[in-house]
Amino acid sequence: MNARGCVRCSTNIASVTPAQQTEFPPLAEALLKASRHKCAAVLTKALKEIPRGATICVAASGGADSTALALLTKAVLRRGQWNMCLATVNHNLRHEAQGEAEFAQRLAAWMDVPCSVLQVHPAAGAGVADRARKHRYEALSQAAQKAGAVALLTAHHAQDQLETMLLRLARGAGPKAIGGMRARRKLKTGVVLLRPLLEVSRDELRALLTHAQIPWREDPTNADQTKPRARIRAHILPVLETIHKGASVRASRAGRRLRESGRLLEKTAQAVMTGAGPWPREHLRAHGPALLATALKRFDIEANERELEAAVAAIRDQVSKPRVFQVGKNSFSVSAHSVRLNASK
Repeated sequence: MNARGCVRCSTNIASVTPAQQTEFPPLAEALLKASRHKCAAVLTKALKEIPRGATICVAASGGADSTALALLTKAVLRRGQWNMCLATVNHNLRHEAQGEAEFAQRLAAWMDVPCSVLQVHPAAGAGVADRARKHRYEALSQAAQKAGAVALLTAHHAQDQLETMLLRLARGAGPKAIGGMRARRKLKTGVVLLRPLLEVSRDELRALLTHAQIPWREDPTNADQTKPRARIRAHILPVLETIHKGASVRASRAGRRLRESGRLLEKTAQAVMTGAGPWPREHLRAHGPALLATALKRFDIEANERELEAAVAAIRDQVSKPRVFQVGKNSFSVSAHSVRLNASK
């Protein structure tokens, strides 16, 4: 990672002082309650392909969601005979961050698992949230690999997923992107990123912590109304819940189907416009606009909807006069009988 996003890492099983011993309840009681919660079955299903004896790393911020995931993971792994570690990231952007990292260490100590504390330093200014996210995933992936973990678990839940879906829908994304975050993907380090709680509500996770008497830390930036996600969280999701109870969970399940449909659409689109062309216009004209737009976009994923719609309309109309259409960084020549890609220089 470059100097602006450098990572420092320390790994340990932190000691809990006598004054902190009352912060958490007896571990055995909390794990029993977690193991009986319905989310434990959800997590067990998500981990079914993880080999016995493997190590799993949980990203822990100290917030309610990741604390609940850590508790559930500890409860499930005890039965499954896997190993576990925690990793927490301090972005050094807020004065509360150090306290949150220390809480994550105490949580790990209570669970008797190692905890990596990762220090990243994203440059301030416009786009800092995106840089922080990039550095966070890089740091977590590297820490998981260093710990010998085969999987990295994050606590994204149904409300997070619906926020993502709405933001992407507003940007005019395609079906697969509108479907939201993937539940599973391989990172550059070879570690598998798992999001096992995408179809679990935030309220269920907090209810588990309350029932098990587990504390957590609140991130004040989650309520920052200057952030699009916070505005959706505060003003849109509650309205959707009053219209359809469980809207976030329902939407997350629908998102899974959308992602599957999007993958099928992309696979079909690859067969429609194979190679670099040229392609018979009569052949392309036989396909619908959505399929053609997907086929064109695979040449440049940054192509906007207006460009795609214009090119697709030209391919499917009856005009024989040669025309050229810009689609992202490329242009396509549409003649009476063929469509040709003019690659960018």
